[in-house]
Amino acid sequence: MWYLIFIIPVLFIVILFIRTIKFKPTIIPTMKKKHDIDENHAIESLSSMLQFKTISNVDPQKVDHHEFSKFRDYLKSRYPNIHKSSTLMMFDHGMLFHLKGISHEKPVVFMSHYDVVPINGVWKGEPFSGKIENDVVYGRGALDTKSSLNAIMEAVEYSLNQGKTFKYDLYLAFGGDEETYGTSQQQIVQYLKDQNIKPYLVLDEGGAIVSKIFPGVSKKAAVVGIAEKGFMNIKMTAKSTGGHASTPPKDTTLTYLSNAISKLNNHPSFKLKLTPPVRALFDQIAPHSNSFMIRMIFANLWIFLPVVKLIAKSSGGEFLSLFKTTQAFTMAKGSEAINVLPAESTIGINYRLRPMESSNEVIERIKKIINNDQIIIEADDISEATSISKVDDAYDIIKKAISETWPEVIPTPYLMIATSDSRHYHSICEHVYKFSPMDVSKADLAKIHGVDEDISIENIINGVHFYLNIIDQL
Repeated sequence: MWYLIFIIPVLFIVILFIRTIKFKPTIIPTMKKKHDIDENHAIESLSSMLQFKTISNVDPQKVDHHEFSKFRDYLKSRYPNIHKSSTLMMFDHGMLFHLKGISHEKPVVFMSHYDVVPINGVWKGEPFSGKIENDVVYGRGALDTKSSLNAIMEAVEYSLNQGKTFKYDLYLAFGGDEETYGTSQQQIVQYLKDQNIKPYLVLDEGGAIVSKIFPGVSKKAAVVGIAEKGFMNIKMTAKSTGGHASTPPKDTTLTYLSNAISKLNNHPSFKLKLTPPVRALFDQIAPHSNSFMIRMIFANLWIFLPVVKLIAKSSGGEFLSLFKTTQAFTMAKGSEAINVLPAESTIGINYRLRPMESSNEVIERIKKIINNDQIIIEADDISEATSISKVDDAYDIIKKAISETWPEVIPTPYLMIATSDSRHYHSICEHVYKFSPMDVSKADLAKIHGVDEDISIENIINGVHFYLNIIDQL
C-alpha cells in the first residue's frame, strides 16, 4: 500500500486541475437591443428633474415641501399617459402608481427615490442647474437617483404611447425620504400587505456596471444586489462621579471604554463566512479571470476558502466586508474640559450586519467580549440584513435586459454593502433586485453624496433602453 503515498497527492492535483478546466464562463451571445425613443426628451426630462431642490431632512420642518410638490406636478405634465392610465396614491412624499395589467397574478414593482442629500463642499457650478454640457447632465441627484426614476418614467410612457399592454400589474414606487431612512416606502409595503399584493419582482437602485471588480477579469461587470447587509448603531456609556483631574482614580469612564474598544477591536469573534450572495458573485465572475491560479482557487473553494479569507483579511475594505459583520468606531465623547474627569463618557459604533447574522447575536457577543457591568450598551437604528432573493427565472429577466443593453458586460449577483429602500420589500417578495442601470467609474462613485455630481448622456439613454428591455419581457 506504499504506492498510495504517491497516488493520493497525484489524484488530488488531477481533481483540482479538472475542476479548474471545467470552471469556465457560459457565454450566450446577445445582440444589443435598442428602441426608437426620443433621446432628447429623456435628456431634457432629467435636466428638469434635477432643478427641483427635493432635499430631504430628518426634521420635517426643514423640508421644503413645495419643491417636492412641484416635482410631482412636473411628472404629471411631462408624462400624461402614465397619469391617465394609472392610479396614484401618496404616502407622505412617497408616490405609488398602479398601472393595471391583464392579470394580477405576478405584479412587478419598479422603485426609485426623488429626494436628494444636501449640498456639501464647493461645486464648480450651480448644484441644481440641471445643465447639459460636455455630454453630461449636471446636478445633485443625477446619479442618486433621479436618473433611474427618469428612465422608468420615460420607458413606461414610451410603452403606453406605443399602445402596449402589460401582462401583469405594474407599480411604480418612488420614495421621497430614502436619504433620511424615512417611512414612505415602508408605508407602501404595508399598503401592499393590506391589499394582499405580493410582488413577483421588485427592482430598485443598487449595484451598477463597474470595472476591475475581480483579479484578472478585464470585462466590466453588472452587479445585481440580491441581498443587503443590515446596520445597527451601538452606544456604549460609562458613568462615574467625575471630579478634578489632579486626583484621578486608577480607572475612569474613558479607560473603561478604551479597554472595551481594545477588546472589541482585537477579538476574533466576528468570523468570516461565505454567504450565498458572495458565493454567487464568485461563481459568476471568477471563471472570466485570465489567471489560471485565480480560477483554480475559486473553482475549488472546498479546499481554498481559508486562503480566500486570509486574502480578505489582509486586503480589508469592501472585499473583507463581503464576508463578515463589520464594526466601525465612529464617535467619542468625554469631559467638556481637559482638567475635569468625565462623569459620563460615550462611544458610538456602527455595525454592518452580514446576512444570516442577527443584531441580537451581535449584541450578545459585544456584551460577552466586553464583560464589564460598568458599561451600558444601547442599540439604536437597527435594520436586520435582508433575506436572500432567489436567482431564478425572475433574476433572468434582469439579466437578459442587462445583456440586451450592454452585451459586453458580465451580469452577476452580489451582496450590497449599502442599504436601499428595497430592503423593506423582502418581507413580501422573494425576488428583490438592486441595480442602477449605469456604467460608472470610481470617479463617478465618489460624486454620489459628493461634489459635482453628474451623469453621462450615454447612461441616461441606456437607462431607458434597459427598462424597456425589461418591459418587453412583461
